Amino acid sequence: MNNVAISTGPKWLSLFPGLAEIQDVAWLEALRAARETVIPPKTVVIRCGDRCQNFLLLTRGTVRVYESSESGREIALYRTHGGDICILTLSNLLAGNYAAAAVTETEVGAVTIPMSSFQNAMAHSEAFRNFIMATLARRLSDVMRVVEQVTFQRLDLRLACLLGQLFERNKSAVISMTHEELARELGTTRVVVSRMLKEFERMGCIRLQRGQIELRSSEALERLSRD
Repeated sequence: MNNVAISTGPKWLSLFPGLAEIQDVAWLEALRAARETVIPPKTVVIRCGDRCQNFLLLTRGTVRVYESSESGREIALYRTHGGDICILTLSNLLAGNYAAAAVTETEVGAVTIPMSSFQNAMAHSEAFRNFIMATLARRLSDVMRVVEQVTFQRLDLRLACLLGQLFERNKSAVISMTHEELARELGTTRVVVSRMLKEFERMGCIRLQRGQIELRSSEALERLSRD
């Protein structure tokens, strides 16, 4: 019996095990059309209302996806990290114009696949289509969690949870983040965030510095996030 050679694909594909397993012809054709790129930090890669031309996969770095109001207030919906698919480009390719915006927080490595190749894979590769649907379902759960927090959770609890996540993510007792940036994460104003941070400082949870926040008591901050 003849051995069948299985394509291993480019090196970046190992970051996406679900895609690496697919051997359908339509997906392999899309893979050949893929191009790697590097995007600098603080680059707006997606604007609300624009049309998408490429399917985007992140190989490294972080992209923040957010929604903004006419008054300019923002709220973070989720983040896409290395090894993730950009769901915002995916939803646009499936349904129309971008419904939100995205900006790189760090230098980002990405892979782009042209719209025509993506649509061909969706139409003719059942395995690729199933992978995409499962990915969409997982990200929908993340967005629903944000909606639940905004709707039912007090803002001070959300701020305490956010600070805890930031300290943990940075693996440091000091984070460099302004009150304005925190407000954009939570969909509120800088004045409201500053007032709550002052109260957290008074309670001994944190210490405020210019452009930085120092963790003083992780136990006190955790208690605030649970109250």
